Amino acid sequence: MDKAKKTTWSSVIKKNFYFIGLLFLLFLSGCGERTFKKSDFLLGTQVEITVIEKNRPKARKALSLAFREIKKKEKSLSYYQAGNDLYRINKSAGKWVKISPELLSLLKMALFYSQLTDGAFNPAYSSGGYKKIIIEEKGRRVKLAEEGMRLDLGGIAKGYIVDETVKLLQKEGIKKGVVNAGGDLKVFGEKIYSIAIRNPFHKKEIFKTIKVKNQAVCTSGNYERPGHIINFRTGKSACELASVTIIAPEAVTADGLATALIVMGREKGEKILQKLNLSYFLIDSEGNVTTNL
Repeated sequence: MDKAKKTTWSSVIKKNFYFIGLLFLLFLSGCGERTFKKSDFLLGTQVEITVIEKNRPKARKALSLAFREIKKKEKSLSYYQAGNDLYRINKSAGKWVKISPELLSLLKMALFYSQLTDGAFNPAYSSGGYKKIIIEEKGRRVKLAEEGMRLDLGGIAKGYIVDETVKLLQKEGIKKGVVNAGGDLKVFGEKIYSIAIRNPFHKKEIFKTIKVKNQAVCTSGNYERPGHIINFRTGKSACELASVTIIAPEAVTADGLATALIVMGREKGEKILQKLNLSYFLIDSEGNVTTNL
């Protein structure tokens, strides 16, 4: 991978589009193929799924199943959804709570990225951070060791759901498509897609256009909701980086690391991304760009 380089906004490509975080520019369908789309407001954002398929009933069935599954996972993985496992964990700090295999798997992923980033990715609202989350894998139980702490998997759940949605579509026989959840996006199939990444300071301007195939692209930043990403070590809003875009094989990886880098900052974050051999675009609050592409 090429050595990372820095640029300023003088080199930014500017075009007039309106989009949230990412805009995918879809290729033209092949002979006999048709493009089918469906969108809904889920996961706190606009979710759009595009499939390329010759058979209309097959495409519509796959889209309906995909959105049904997203709604199901949103209910089971949202900390504010009364009655689900995550809600029960947060209401039972200090006690063991039996959880589903899916939540156990997602929690293990979250703790992996917490350890990898030295706590910059932190799913726990507590002074002790992620180290206060205790998992008993054999018994499929979890306990929050600090009174009053709670879990929020929002920094990783959306990417995970995008990955799982792609798997469902493929299981239904869909070979080409895009799942886009408001900045967490994954393309699949043997086609190349052009992805436009927006200028975080000017919503209608494109910062960079990249081409991807069978990859996920996730963007995180404080420009959508200033201050919504908190550094739990300081209790303050993360502010060095305005926007982080990461390209990875899986959306859960790109999502978790994009969130973590906003907290970590460019220097520490770059070291992790280079170690993992991932591509990235980092834009700081002054408009300086660091990328390895």
